[in-house]
Amino acid sequence: MDGASATAGLRGRDTAALAAVVALLVLSLVAGGSSQESGGGVFAARLLALPLIAWGGYLLLQNRADSAVHRVGLVPWAWLAFIAAVVAIPLLQLWLPGAMAGGEGRAALGQDLQRFGADAPTHWSLAPAATRDAGFALLPAVAVFALTLALPTQAQRRLAVVVVLMAVASLLLGIAQLGAPQESALNPYPQWQPAMNGFFANPNHQATLLVVAATLACARLATAVGRWPTGRPHRAATMAVSALVMLLAAVALPLTGSRAGVVLFILACGVVVAAHWPAWRGSRRGRVMLAASLTLAGVGLLAALRWMQVDTVDELRAPLRAVTGDIAARFAPAGTGLGSYVPVFEQEAPREMLMGNYINHAHNEYAQWWLEAGVPALIAMVLGAAALGLTVRGLWRLPADARGLGVTALVALAAILAHSIVDYPLRTPAMLAVAAALAGIAAAQAMRASHGRDPHRLPVKTG
Repeated sequence: MDGASATAGLRGRDTAALAAVVALLVLSLVAGGSSQESGGGVFAARLLALPLIAWGGYLLLQNRADSAVHRVGLVPWAWLAFIAAVVAIPLLQLWLPGAMAGGEGRAALGQDLQRFGADAPTHWSLAPAATRDAGFALLPAVAVFALTLALPTQAQRRLAVVVVLMAVASLLLGIAQLGAPQESALNPYPQWQPAMNGFFANPNHQATLLVVAATLACARLATAVGRWPTGRPHRAATMAVSALVMLLAAVALPLTGSRAGVVLFILACGVVVAAHWPAWRGSRRGRVMLAASLTLAGVGLLAALRWMQVDTVDELRAPLRAVTGDIAARFAPAGTGLGSYVPVFEQEAPREMLMGNYINHAHNEYAQWWLEAGVPALIAMVLGAAALGLTVRGLWRLPADARGLGVTALVALAAILAHSIVDYPLRTPAMLAVAAALAGIAAAQAMRASHGRDPHRLPVKTG
């Protein structure tokens, strides 16, 4: 906890906002574990997101009006610019005419369609229905980010605890699924064989959520290194977190079968513990823990490099990403439209890449965005990188004992982004909402005043 904001009670509007973002996040996690299927729960989350986006914007404006600090810096504006760019992409792809798109691939497609008496695509997107759905899929994440950004630090800590508890619930569900038949009610996606999936259709995405939970839990342990908590409830919570981290490392992540999950767990936990060192430096125990955490992070980095080499040599994902890049170059600069990857890949891929089961993703989020959105996607990525860089700078400027929550959320978000290099967790509404919550926490903490107090709790100057 940081300062007075950690001990003061939440205001009524903060409690209501926290309840709303928790409800939306839980709904997205429970119902949005697939990148392909969207049922009633996902539709409800999108409907709920519409008023919550407006409410989040109102709370942000109200917080700024209530605060004595009117100069919030570049961090929120950078994130808002990134969100605006991402949301604008499907709108432009649905509105702009296809004749403006250009590209060798689109010209060849138009000639083929003309040969069979069909009209050329009239929209920038080659799959307007899929692009429209992809645009709606962004709404819950935007609402989660806006509300999280408006929450005070105490509420953001509680939101982080909710993420960990939901990961534990998904883990327990996954364990139950291992002993249940394929058609069991415990399996939300009965078309797949029983596995340690939890809320997800893909066990790799279950591993991503577990890595996020382990990263958040490691922050509690890193804090306990410098100052062992007093009071039986706090000590019990710390020991429970220790048991959870060991369970995730020794049992849960290996059961998912995700090599990336294990590597990211090692790397993220090492980075989080090392990042907390300035808060408890000076003691011998602190120096030992710093050395251990840096060693752990180094081992994780070496394992990541080795894993990437194995992935390149032995799996289909490397040639899949290469072919995706080639197709994207043919449809540059406009791209093919969000959600159009499957039909475009089947149409454009070389014959040796075609198989009985269709390829639904590029297994590289950035390559797939380049294919589907072209140059606008690159612009959005640059804006996102700028937002991350400004967030890092803002967190670095905080006092050492006040940056823990923001740094931990940022490391957990980085783990999701790193996993997106070889997978597609952000294509699921569940992980997209979790990433939005982490980004909101990190950005809000980076906005805090340099003296470490919560800007939402600053008194209004009078006279």
